[in-house]
Amino acid sequence: MPANLTDDLVMRYTDLHPGSPAGAVPVLLLHGFGTNFEMNWKSAGWVQELGNEGLRVLGPDLRGHGGSDKPTDDDAYLPERFSRDFVGLLDELDVDRVDVVGYSMGSRLGWDLALRAPERVRCLVLGGFGPADAFAGTDLNALGEGTTPFDEVFRTVSTLPGNDPAALAACARGQAARPFRPEPVPEGVPFLLAAGSEDALAAGAEELARDRGGSHLEIPGRDHVSAVSSRIFRQAVVDFLVRG
Repeated sequence: MPANLTDDLVMRYTDLHPGSPAGAVPVLLLHGFGTNFEMNWKSAGWVQELGNEGLRVLGPDLRGHGGSDKPTDDDAYLPERFSRDFVGLLDELDVDRVDVVGYSMGSRLGWDLALRAPERVRCLVLGGFGPADAFAGTDLNALGEGTTPFDEVFRTVSTLPGNDPAALAACARGQAARPFRPEPVPEGVPFLLAAGSEDALAAGAEELARDRGGSHLEIPGRDHVSAVSSRIFRQAVVDFLVRG
């Protein structure tokens, strides 16, 4: 479904299981850089896992991705623009609070949303994410031409069907303009960090969780690409969100 929320930008989203039990908090799934809701979440088994718990799933294609509009202005991708999108979506659907599950860039944006609107976020899961600078050593004006981990990511996702390399490059520069800071911590929002044991892009996740009062899960033998489909990851998130 499309929604025209902010900046005259159309964001496509999925709303599944809207008839979930009264009082159940919907789950907002925020995908990673260069993917979309279908690729990051549905294909990896998350919709079925959360649906088995009777949970309502809200799955936007982030601006610049999937079926949503793809501006090529760097400023269109500042984290605060994404947070406005998410609040606008919750307002559009008359949803007061959500549990946010992000992966990679989606985790960075989930943290930002919880900082800016903590009253809208009950719990926060940060998958495939750590405090290190994901763009370290990368020439943001020549993305994909270097040898850094992010260059490798950019080369991979920029060729996927439906992706616009110019929009993705603008997204990377917009994100890089607001480096992640571990302080302040989102007020009153419990959070879980989860990362594959082989995920270099999530370096420091365990220390971030320990130092900022969160929980941590290491997913054995998984890297940045493969961790999202881990059943261990999915089950741990269900336990964190539903069973406490």
